[in-house]
Amino acid sequence: MLNKRILQTLKLALLFNLLIAGLGASVISSDRFLIKILDRTISLQDVNYQLRNIKALRCIYDDSYVIRYFKSDFIKQVEDFVANMPKEEEEIRNYFHSREGTLRDLRYFFKMLAYAEDQKIEVSPKVKNLIRESAKENKCDTSVLYKETLKTNFISLIEMEIYLRTRYGSQLKTQESFDAIRSSIEIFVESLDKQFTHEYYW
Repeated sequence: MLNKRILQTLKLALLFNLLIAGLGASVISSDRFLIKILDRTISLQDVNYQLRNIKALRCIYDDSYVIRYFKSDFIKQVEDFVANMPKEEEEIRNYFHSREGTLRDLRYFFKMLAYAEDQKIEVSPKVKNLIRESAKENKCDTSVLYKETLKTNFISLIEMEIYLRTRYGSQLKTQESFDAIRSSIEIFVESLDKQFTHEYYW
């Protein structure tokens, strides 16, 4: 009797594992690789996560350097890119070529993100708490929050924000003069684009 119960339990456990594996496979297959930057592969899921993060950052800090550099239409541009992604593989190449401007901006964004991550910038607990409070007060998307901290990929975006502020903030005399530092950031991004190799998954 005991052996029969153990056997039934094992069968249920095996079925559960197969179901989970099947679900995992369907999630993976529904994703799509877009760009390889150095040894990092950027997928459509990564773009969706960062799109969510950028929206939250805009809500939390409307004077964000990241948002101001990429300009307000970047979010709409990426939303449109994701929403109209073809489902058929043979249509992808033409679609990518028709959206080269968006792909370029995404390439710049993820290269900046990778660079900031490599700088090992510390996002202090105090900063994390301020972001959490601001997100709740401004009624922003709280899905970027995690327990008593922030989602890991949102922290990566905050690292990029901190890097830009640390490197260029002293050059910004007033909140209205962001264009005064735009050319400096563009030079940095162009240099980074040459330094970090990339490949599109046409």
